[in-house]
Amino acid sequence: MAVTFPELRALMAKHGLNQERMGELIGNTYVTFGKKLNGNSEFTFNDMIVIKDYFLSKGETVTIDALFFNWKFAKVNG
Repeated sequence: MAVTFPELRALMAKHGLNQERMGELIGNTYVTFGKKLNGNSEFTFNDMIVIKDYFLSKGETVTIDALFFNWKFAKVNG
């Protein structure tokens, strides 16, 4: 089984963020965030913006595409 959202997971690990904290960031429970992170539910566009802006504020160079979409295409084309 492929890892979902690898860039997001890497940044979470780098910054010591767990699913509970990420859920709080986007106004969800850790269970709901976990479902989104595992691909069982969809991230909303607002979720994506909040998460991207959070990591930008931490000095990361990220895009919505890199965090939420590019990994899907790499799997198909890789």
